Amino acid sequence: MNLLSDRPADPLFLGVTLIFCAIAGVIASAWCIHIDDVINNDGVEYIRAAEQLAARNWAGAFAVHQWPFFSFLMWGTSEVLGTSYEVAGQLLNASFFTASSLLFVGVVRAFGGTSRRLTILAALVAVLHPAFNEYRAFIIRDAGYLAFYLLALLYLARSLQASGWRYPAAVVVALLVASLFRVEGVVFLLSAPLLILTVRGESGGSSWIRLALTVLSSAVLALVLGWWLIAPNGGVSAEVSASAPLEVISIAWDQITSSVSYKIALLRTEFLGTYAAEYAWALFVFAVLMILLSATLSQLTIPWALLAIGGVVVGVRFPLKSLNRIWLTLVGMHLVILLVFAVIKLFLVARYPLALAVTILILIPFALERVALAIRWHKLKTPARALVGVLLLWAVGESVSGLDNVTRATAIKDAGLWLADRATTPESLVTNDRRLAYYAGRHTDLKYIEPRWARLKLGLTEWRWWTKGSYFALRLSREDKAREDLFTEALGKSPVKEFAGESGDRVLVYKIYE
Repeated sequence: MNLLSDRPADPLFLGVTLIFCAIAGVIASAWCIHIDDVINNDGVEYIRAAEQLAARNWAGAFAVHQWPFFSFLMWGTSEVLGTSYEVAGQLLNASFFTASSLLFVGVVRAFGGTSRRLTILAALVAVLHPAFNEYRAFIIRDAGYLAFYLLALLYLARSLQASGWRYPAAVVVALLVASLFRVEGVVFLLSAPLLILTVRGESGGSSWIRLALTVLSSAVLALVLGWWLIAPNGGVSAEVSASAPLEVISIAWDQITSSVSYKIALLRTEFLGTYAAEYAWALFVFAVLMILLSATLSQLTIPWALLAIGGVVVGVRFPLKSLNRIWLTLVGMHLVILLVFAVIKLFLVARYPLALAVTILILIPFALERVALAIRWHKLKTPARALVGVLLLWAVGESVSGLDNVTRATAIKDAGLWLADRATTPESLVTNDRRLAYYAGRHTDLKYIEPRWARLKLGLTEWRWWTKGSYFALRLSREDKAREDLFTEALGKSPVKEFAGESGDRVLVYKIYE
């Protein structure tokens, strides 16, 4: 059997490939959780929301997290399986990331990669690329969003060659579920009619129609992002958002421009001299673009990004023009969403471009096939062979890095578990790390979790905010001797216990207010 032939993959071949992906996904999840068994900060918040849902405190759950659907799933899974919320979250994420790998193979096939060669290449990308593995140990809602986004994309591509509304309806349902995980899903849900028209439209068409669709799509994005920016902060009520969407967009625009103007003024006064003040706008635009580019390349990784860019440059395309249009549209929509966030916040969390990276990766199997067919190793000169070898090793190294995220927070978990038997009453533990508070069972004492150094020191000494606190657990970097001396002197006592792993931060535990 020739695994890399250009023959169409029969159902048996496809089934074996998907089973391989599923087994690899389960093993990868188990391995990642094994080497990184310390909960992430967001995971603590999802658990807090799940606890509120279990107590039937719906308002409390929304107060903890404005998108509590993932916490709802954690609660339901915990009730059904009898596990802790942490284990439930890990099981859900393992399922969603594994499903994403399988769906990615399906999407590549729906985009024209039906041969055995392209099916195998798609499976290798889904198994090896860090986008599918890097966050397997995390408890995050992004995995659920990614799975249902890919499901919608699968049905969207299939709707191209199928009559009726079965597939378009499935697209809407999948995006509806995706929107329960992340706000980006709402953007794509409201844009679903335009996406479906883009797929089913003729390759030609009036440029005015294309312009109208672009403007309408931009309006949808502005509406959703305006609600996203204003409504959660109480700036606009839900009734106003529904009855006066233009007012929401207007207020959102005013807040965005005010925020940008403030950042520009800050750049002028703090970073640029008198004679360079006029370049503040240029510096701001450059910073935003660099944030967007850096976050995208970090998620996609440079060797895979070079392959994607090279594929586009040399003319790698999907078999049908409509699929090229939809791929470019999805990439553009992701970039616009990330750009808006970068303009407002001036940062992007590393995993925010996850769905963008996976969308770009759809092109990779086709690019790899082009490279494999074009390169004749025996005809390459030594410099070319060296370059190809370096790029391959680089790509393999980046892939391995997604499975090599060994925890650096062992001390935090150990300290929390040690305190769980000692700080047994409410408000008995003061700390600057919510993960430590979680392992100590004190993660609901929010007023006793203070990450800001200055407020932590003053609250412990001069203001005496936490008079019920029995223990103070301080997370520090390994080299931060100055803050250790500062708090030891301020409290007038030495730590009763110190936790330090082989790498990462350390934790000092003080006995206070005895």
